[in-house]
Amino acid sequence: MGWNKQRFIYLHPTFWFILVLSMMTGMFYHILIVFIIVSWHEFGHYLMARSFDWDVRRITLWVFGGVMETEEHLNKPLEQQFLVTIAGPAQHLLILLLLLFLQQTNLFVPEYFAFAFRYNLLIVVFNLLPIWPLDGGKLLNIALNKLSPFKQAYQSTLLFSFVSIFLFLFFMIQWKQALLNGFVLLTFLFWENRLEWKRRIYVYQRFLLARMNRQSDKRRMKPLTFLSQTELKAVFERFYFNRFHPILVRDKQTITSETDCLDYYFNQGQYQATLADLTKQTMK
Repeated sequence: MGWNKQRFIYLHPTFWFILVLSMMTGMFYHILIVFIIVSWHEFGHYLMARSFDWDVRRITLWVFGGVMETEEHLNKPLEQQFLVTIAGPAQHLLILLLLLFLQQTNLFVPEYFAFAFRYNLLIVVFNLLPIWPLDGGKLLNIALNKLSPFKQAYQSTLLFSFVSIFLFLFFMIQWKQALLNGFVLLTFLFWENRLEWKRRIYVYQRFLLARMNRQSDKRRMKPLTFLSQTELKAVFERFYFNRFHPILVRDKQTITSETDCLDYYFNQGQYQATLADLTKQTMK
């Protein structure tokens, strides 16, 4: 398990602005409650990731949200990804139980308890919306990776996110609820998805490169069948997450591996090659 020891917990600059603003408007304790709930949520992700020995670079915290920065989602089992993702929302049940216990002690002002109960629920419900990079969007991506190849699953997740953002904005306007706060959050999520869409090819290439040195797992094999004139690029688009693919060349009656295909494409620079070119090279 490794991480960036310098500023492992990073407070976003907007945190300090909102903190000062809350002091000026008498909302300090309300903002503090939201920040504690958000931090608890993110450390739920972190502790589960650490239990699987994930490489976590740092945790970035805003007042109203946070993110655990890691690249492990491209090469870790989907089962681990599911547990790490769900560990954040699961913390809200623990927070609820703690609030119920503290409520019996009469140590805090009832107004703050009501606020904490409300925002604990709002944060977990909002976080489970099927929008990337919220936990709901990540759970959607995990489910799609079970059903379809990585590239298709990733792009479908982002497209579904865009649709969900506009639908959520539409219903928010119809109900006239939390327009300003909701608009700010949805604008941020739209911008994040726009950036993620622009870098989708980069993410896809990293997914392919991460497979090159991976050991085959017979329990996760999924053979793929192609004609010999199929380009390697088209072969890669059929690769599933957490599956190892023997490649069956039907008209040549030969079998190759995804590792050979990736090596021929990336290390030998055969970017326009077909499976026929690869089999000829192998027979030499």
